[in-house]
Amino acid sequence: MSNLRINIRDKNRIPEIRKELSKARGKKAKVGYVKDSELAMIAAVHEYGAKIKVTDKMRGYLASQGLHLKADTTHIVIPERSFMRTGADLYGKDVQKKAEQLIDKVIAGNLSVETFFEQLANELKGKIQEHAIDLNNPVNHPFTVEQKGSNNPLIDDGGLIGKMEVDIN
Repeated sequence: MSNLRINIRDKNRIPEIRKELSKARGKKAKVGYVKDSELAMIAAVHEYGAKIKVTDKMRGYLASQGLHLKADTTHIVIPERSFMRTGADLYGKDVQKKAEQLIDKVIAGNLSVETFFEQLANELKGKIQEHAIDLNNPVNHPFTVEQKGSNNPLIDDGGLIGKMEVDIN
């Protein structure tokens, strides 16, 4: 009888996979207005609405622009036009499906955890931007429509929607 040698090579990637997936622990992806505080304020006003006290200076400015407020008008109300929350709610399942597709690539070693989070955040950002562009209710005040030249409540020059950010940490 001859001596038979068998070499077994284990290509088990479980330790590598566990190490890569452990990077996801505590990691967060944020979509919104992280760096620009002025845009964050404008987005918050649209997201939640606002009630702005009319001052004499504001009344004079608006009158100079052609909007004459009634004497008993004490506040200007900007209605809630939630685009971040409703966009995330409407498209969360789509992003979840994308996550299910991409996690296989992370496990296979073809996609880093960082790229996984970046792609998901950018997917959600795009969906929220589409939702914001399509949002048409509540409508703008006729004076606002006249000033802007359109009735799309969240679109003026595209700065707010176009400058939405993704932050991965």
